[in-house]
Amino acid sequence: MRKYAIVQHTTRFFWLPRGAGRQPPTSVRRLARLWLFTLACAAGLTALGWDDELDDGQPIVLLLVFHVIDDIAEGVRHRWPAALAAVTLLWGVARFTGASLPGSLSEAWAQTIAAAAGVTLGLAASGVITRLPERRPRRPVEGHDAESGGQGTR
Repeated sequence: MRKYAIVQHTTRFFWLPRGAGRQPPTSVRRLARLWLFTLACAAGLTALGWDDELDDGQPIVLLLVFHVIDDIAEGVRHRWPAALAAVTLLWGVARFTGASLPGSLSEAWAQTIAAAAGVTLGLAASGVITRLPERRPRRPVEGHDAESGGQGTR
C-alpha cells in the first residue's frame, strides 16, 4: 500500500478526483428490497421483544445510514444532498410520527412504526435525489445578442 493511501481514500470519500466517473444510483429494485428487508427486520425484532435491548428502533435506522454511506463512498451523483435529506427526513418523520401515534399502542410498536415511517421517506428521498439530472453549465445560444436582452428586432 502506498504511503498516503489512507489520505487518498479519505479525500475520495468527500471529494471525487477530477475526471472520476460517477457511479449510477442504486437501482429501484435494490432500494425496494432494502426497504422490505428493513421493515421485516423491524417487525421481527419488535415481535420477538428484542427491541427493548436495542433502544428506539436503532437497527432499522442503521440500515438507512449504511445505505447513505454506501452511496457516498461509491460517488453517486448528488450524494451529499441525498444523504442530508434522508437523515433529516428520517429524524423529522420519526419524531412527528412517534408523537402523533395513539397511546393505546405499546411503546415498542410505536417506536418501530415511527422509525419505519422515517426510513421509508428517507429511502424515497435518497432515491429521488440521486436520480436528478446533473446540472450542466449554460452555453449562450448562437445568434443571441446579449446587449439587446434577448429581444429580436422586427
